[in-house]
Amino acid sequence: MSEQNIDNHLREALTHLELALNQSVRCVLENDSAKKEIGLKWERFLGEFMGQIREKGKKSRLNLLGWISFPRIR
Repeated sequence: MSEQNIDNHLREALTHLELALNQSVRCVLENDSAKKEIGLKWERFLGEFMGQIREKGKKSRLNLLGWISFPRIR
């Protein structure tokens, strides 16, 4: 896989996340009682994503989170 493919996948993922975030905000603004359910959806998503990072890291024996400089993230 080339670095350009990685860039394309990350751009596409970011687009999908932005759409999901926008829809989440709209949904909660329209119905405040949906906040808990929407929050659970995001918790499950982020938990699954972090779990994948941990699992891939173990299998490949790489510290995937070590590639990221968290102080540079704003």
